[in-house]
Amino acid sequence: MDTDQITEPVLQSSSESCDGPAGDTGSSKGKHEKRRLAAVCILIFLFASGLIIDESDFLGYHHTSAVQYLEVYSAFLLLLVYIVPFAFFMKKLCARCAMSGLELCAAVFCGAFIPAALAGVWNGSFSDLMTALMGDSYSDAWLGSAQTGISEELLKLVTTALLLVVLNRKTMKQYLLTGMCVGMGFQIEEDMSYITKSGFEHANDAFPTALDRISGALGSHWAYAAVTAAGLYLIVRADARHHRRNGICWILLVMADHFLYDTPLGDSLLVNAFLTVIVVLPVFLFFRRPEMPAKDV
Repeated sequence: MDTDQITEPVLQSSSESCDGPAGDTGSSKGKHEKRRLAAVCILIFLFASGLIIDESDFLGYHHTSAVQYLEVYSAFLLLLVYIVPFAFFMKKLCARCAMSGLELCAAVFCGAFIPAALAGVWNGSFSDLMTALMGDSYSDAWLGSAQTGISEELLKLVTTALLLVVLNRKTMKQYLLTGMCVGMGFQIEEDMSYITKSGFEHANDAFPTALDRISGALGSHWAYAAVTAAGLYLIVRADARHHRRNGICWILLVMADHFLYDTPLGDSLLVNAFLTVIVVLPVFLFFRRPEMPAKDV
């Protein structure tokens, strides 16, 4: 029998078996690239919109003097009390988590100009709508706090998810770092907007407001966004059903914690400390947790 007749089908079969997976890999890679491109476009659009929205947070009233601007803006320097330690901590974690400082800086800026800007618009619109519908019976301290806890955490989570797609990051610790930086950007922008709002109304209130914001910085948005990012990891990458349930529970826990913090209950020092522990402790536990087998997405 002619050996060519034997080897030709074998070679053809081998070629087909190689082309199949290669074709699948190319198709999968193409889908990933399209997904990343779409995420980049969405981030750029939302970032540009946020820049326009956030501009009003830093402007005084008409005929505000340059001296008053300097008086109010100088209070921003107090925020370095928590920004500097956070930056140092992130620098230490970059090498361990295979992420660059540039990526984390991008996450901070996206957190400041996407969820923070959109949350301000949504919160104001919700309050106006509820006031129109319910009149004096509407309580911003309770119903408004519930809406804030849900909307702000979802906005930060969506921003974190888009960044993770763009950066193509896949480990639990990379999810945590990205979420922490998005939350820190949100936290810085929110604190600055509170300082400017109070400072332009009464210049002497700028520094007390800054100190008040610093006092609540430990268990604030950076920790909220980190825990929800870990929850997102468990939902989209973990391979077991109970992990997905746990991920949803973590996200709901953060929303509940945020809600309670914004209500009058959060004014109690004991309740405030308890809520801080609930949201900060899981961040450290997630960092100590070994990476789990994950599915590719």
